Amino acid sequence: MRRFAIPLTLFAIVFSANISLASPKPQIVDVKGQVRGREAHVFFTLGYAFTPEMVEALKSGIEISFKTVVRVERVHRNWFDAPVGELQFTRSVRYDALSQVYRLQRETGGELLPDIQSALSGMTRYDVKVPLTVVAEGGKHYRAYVRTRLDRVGLSEPLRSIFFFSSLWDVETEWAKGSLAAP
Repeated sequence: MRRFAIPLTLFAIVFSANISLASPKPQIVDVKGQVRGREAHVFFTLGYAFTPEMVEALKSGIEISFKTVVRVERVHRNWFDAPVGELQFTRSVRYDALSQVYRLQRETGGELLPDIQSALSGMTRYDVKVPLTVVAEGGKHYRAYVRTRLDRVGLSEPLRSIFFFSSLWDVETEWAKGSLAAP
């Protein structure tokens, strides 16, 4: 009986540690919007992007940046979809200990936020305008594709080397898609 108890106990400890370390994978959700004229207005949310370790690093003053790509395509039935617009941008946040505010740098400009919750919300909720190469046609089908990843270029060299080997800082989503209305 003892022969089985020790290996089973070790297996349970290792298995429970692996389950507790597994956090949900970052993902883009709720991609939607509309096209009008030569512009697509795209809304989406970045889910599970911040691990507790990343939140603590943010509170201690480390800047966190996400690089995002938004592509818009005109959907053709029984044919290839045609790309009609693309936007690449970076969004970052950093805690300023002197003024005790979070500095959120969006694609439209900077913003000062009073607390961590509003800073995290600013980094995970997106409302972007993508310029189109053609004039959108009403009643046609359009689709947006979105992908985001952690921008490690903004990190200092020692942190970049450390986080390269840390899976806790692996923030990269798969391509997510959503329909865009064309009134």
